[in-house]
Amino acid sequence: MMGAVHRYIRRPWLVTAGLLLLVAGSARFLRHDRPSESASRGEAAVPHRLSARPARPFAMVVSLAPDDSFKHVVLAPLGAPDGPRFVTPLTCERVYYAGSRGLCLESRSTGSGSATHMAHVFDEQFERLRTLTLTGPPSRTRLSPDGRRAAFTVFDEGHSYADGIFSTRTTIIDTAAGDVIGDLESWSITRDGRPFVNRDFNFWGVTFASDGNRFFATLRSQGRYYLIEGDVDARTAHVVLQGGECPSLSPDQTRVAFKRRLGGSQGWWQLAVLDLVTNDVHPLAGDTESVDDQVEWLDAGHLLYFRPGAQGNVVWVLATQGDSAPEPFARDAFSPAIVR
Repeated sequence: MMGAVHRYIRRPWLVTAGLLLLVAGSARFLRHDRPSESASRGEAAVPHRLSARPARPFAMVVSLAPDDSFKHVVLAPLGAPDGPRFVTPLTCERVYYAGSRGLCLESRSTGSGSATHMAHVFDEQFERLRTLTLTGPPSRTRLSPDGRRAAFTVFDEGHSYADGIFSTRTTIIDTAAGDVIGDLESWSITRDGRPFVNRDFNFWGVTFASDGNRFFATLRSQGRYYLIEGDVDARTAHVVLQGGECPSLSPDQTRVAFKRRLGGSQGWWQLAVLDLVTNDVHPLAGDTESVDDQVEWLDAGHLLYFRPGAQGNVVWVLATQGDSAPEPFARDAFSPAIVR
């Protein structure tokens, strides 16, 4: 398993609805073709599948395989993430899971060029426990390690982070009660110890600490991008770094992986790691292509992320030390989550 320009994927199920949903990794539109009619009728050969879910820890992804598992949440052992998969009944645009709860962001075409967007809280049996209506196309989601809180981001206007013309809404919920805790847009933000307020604030890419209260996220204002650290209970956050997006807190809570834009607004994204003890930023030069995704930590020394390319729609694994190139982790896959 171990060993330049942005691209966006065109998703036919959203194109049908007249929408473009952001997916990570991008400057071209790669097409996910729907399975053929014969494949959907079961006439095409179906790869061998697992009859039971793998034991923890395992990998959870959204399948992009051109068969009847397309868009389904699927599971695979960490030792063989590119092998047979357990196919769940859930279909999602984005998915994440932690503790005993998951969140599935879904879009459904309603005809006439429109779509409805929903967030489903689900359990260990992949049963939907509650559903919230979203105000726009889904973008990103994460849960706290204990599963009690979830965050999700939707596009209120625009469907891509790439051109800077968009508006997002990021909401945190209590997964047990299904209650909305709040939208980040309404919380108090400080920078250098002073109130930081602008009408154009946009937030996305939440990642939670182990206590489910501390979090990191992206804040965009006046063309600048900031990593913020926040307190859910206090409804507050403060800027910790300028020039970072889509943070992901490491399992040991000491580092934050994020993407940073190089070359201005028309440049590309490189991954980097912020040491929360020393405040040092370590660029990850192993992947020389643009990485437009919120990464997932595979373990203490490796990151997972989606990036389409010549090898298809691939989730890659990249070491956080050294400059070795990334290797394929799971093909025909998107939105990786490690269920520990």
